[in-house]
Amino acid sequence: MRLSIRSTAAKTPNYRADIDGLRGIAVLSVLLFHVGIPGFPGGFVGVDIFFVISGYLITAILLKDILNDRFSLLSFYDRRIRRIFPALFAMVLFSILAGLMLLAPSELLLFGKSIISAALFVSNLFFAHQASVSGYFGDANQKQVLLHTWSLSVEEQFYLLFPLTLFFLIRWRKQRASIWIAGIAVASFVLNVWMTKHQPVSAFYVFLPRAWELLIGSLLAMKALSPLKNRWAREAAAMSGLFAMIFPVLTYSGSQPFPGLRAVLPCLGAWLCIYAGESGDSLGKSILSFRPLVSIGAISYSLYLWHWPILVFTRSFLAVSSNLSPEQSIAILALSFALAFFSFEFVESPFRGTNSKFPRRSIFELGLIGTTALVVFGVAIYATRGLPGRYDASTRQLVMENAARRDDFKDVCTNWRRDVHAMSDINFCVFGKDSPRKVMFWGDSHAQQLYPLVEQDYENGGLGGRGAIFAIENGCFPSAHLNTESAGSHCDKFAALALERAEEPDIDTVFIAFNVRWSISKVFCLSENGQCVRSLSIAEGRAEALHQLSTEVQELRKHGKKVIVSLPFPLYDKSIPELEIRNAVFVRFGLGGTANDLVPSDIREQIAAVAKGAGAEIFNPQLSLCPMSGCITELNGVSIYKDNNHIAASQISILGESLNNALNDHPGSGRDQRPELAQSSPAEDPSGPGQ
Repeated sequence: MRLSIRSTAAKTPNYRADIDGLRGIAVLSVLLFHVGIPGFPGGFVGVDIFFVISGYLITAILLKDILNDRFSLLSFYDRRIRRIFPALFAMVLFSILAGLMLLAPSELLLFGKSIISAALFVSNLFFAHQASVSGYFGDANQKQVLLHTWSLSVEEQFYLLFPLTLFFLIRWRKQRASIWIAGIAVASFVLNVWMTKHQPVSAFYVFLPRAWELLIGSLLAMKALSPLKNRWAREAAAMSGLFAMIFPVLTYSGSQPFPGLRAVLPCLGAWLCIYAGESGDSLGKSILSFRPLVSIGAISYSLYLWHWPILVFTRSFLAVSSNLSPEQSIAILALSFALAFFSFEFVESPFRGTNSKFPRRSIFELGLIGTTALVVFGVAIYATRGLPGRYDASTRQLVMENAARRDDFKDVCTNWRRDVHAMSDINFCVFGKDSPRKVMFWGDSHAQQLYPLVEQDYENGGLGGRGAIFAIENGCFPSAHLNTESAGSHCDKFAALALERAEEPDIDTVFIAFNVRWSISKVFCLSENGQCVRSLSIAEGRAEALHQLSTEVQELRKHGKKVIVSLPFPLYDKSIPELEIRNAVFVRFGLGGTANDLVPSDIREQIAAVAKGAGAEIFNPQLSLCPMSGCITELNGVSIYKDNNHIAASQISILGESLNNALNDHPGSGRDQRPELAQSSPAEDPSGPGQ
């Protein structure tokens, strides 16, 4: 048994251990970012480092063959298939088996589509099409099992187009080949900058705005620059390169626009390290040649392939909606390394190197058979709509109803990352536009979730003859001096205009509701004139949010408004629909679970004290959601939530009596009884009558 963990290229005379070390840095950055280890918020740039390395190595191989009249597309693709296909097929096969056990039909259906796109190396286009406005970094991607194959597709598209391009350039424009490649790289970079601003999702996933990252590596292999013969120049280049890579890993964030100009630093860092290492030794090259780092680089492909499905399926099984615990993250890393080692030794290595027992014909046959098999699997999953027949009738019903709950939300009033300059830029939802008296619901998605209930109350006369208006900005605390650090957020400007609208004469009551994720994680920056001026710690964010709430309540009270502040809704550590799916499938094996509310008990008390002190009344959703010893999260095995903190639209009537009391100055009633929940099917109109 061979347990060397050495790259197959290590036996070649031109092998560079420092490049495997560079791979090690790249893959570790991605892994630490994905599993949520603190301190690596920009670890996703590891993929950009990989792109530069790939461009350099592939071009070096192609140039050697072209200049020695040995260029052959068959030989080139033979090497690529040996390198990529065996481990990829093994990972996808494992994912299919795990998906059959853990994914609901709707999730498996999407997974089936992604299998087809990954097998055909167009998954970058598939995920670009599937992406929301938050793109790669959005919460929806946490369950995309093959999301990480987008980068493989980008590289495969490069392998499809680049070999013949380089061949013809060398044959016809040998002296100017580097200039042509540089020109294409510049055009790709300009496209990348433009698309990051105007089409950010496509800029991230699509090949053309990413091509420059591979092409700058190609230029190094083509010796576009003279070698660094001076030792001090190599030292400066190598250490600068290491800094340029590590700095983004430690400081970038998925909330910032990317790739764009921010991609320059990690790519330049990788480029400098490769460039410095070409001409001789340096301290930077020695660091990158550190044996453990080189060993990690040797298994980096398998490590990259295996870590993400392990993470996705772990999250799915645990129904985790928040960050993993440190113990869970470490366990995922350990399992990923173990599987990567096994994959490298027993799946990758037998197909690679001069000692491989598989001739070229067999490689192409196996590649075709494997690709066809994956496509057939994907089509079968798609054709059966996610194989619901995996479950017995009762389990299938619970799984499908809980899966449907995730879309059971009437999201019609939000102003998602819309730039706000004037009142006309805000998407207000209004019932009774001409009514002289209105209730304004102001806040984030926790105010938005009340929309079906308010709509029903308005139609039934439950608002006392008043109209209603919603001013909603998802993810934003209602303050003109606080913003989130997420790219494209305009919380402060939105809040200033919403407050101005609330002070107008037709508004007699302002109902304020907001998520309190800021009480457990760092999300705020202090804002002045629409610009973040200082990031706030959790403690600072708490204090500032409470201060701003008090100030705004007092301002509204000065204008004669009745103000109602909602205390926090539960914020669970698990997605309730995911938890109920897991319970439906695995409770028979003793693997059922429960969810815990993450909201600190003192924050509810602090909000109540601040709001009352400023003259507001209090709406407490826990009187309805937690009427006795525990909180209601499900009814007969079906979640009443759409995720871990939003009540499903079809179930929002659970708050009906207490909300009506708060809006109409009625005394509370029924606090010691479990309220009846709406029994509507997830497929029914969530704005329909509740019970």
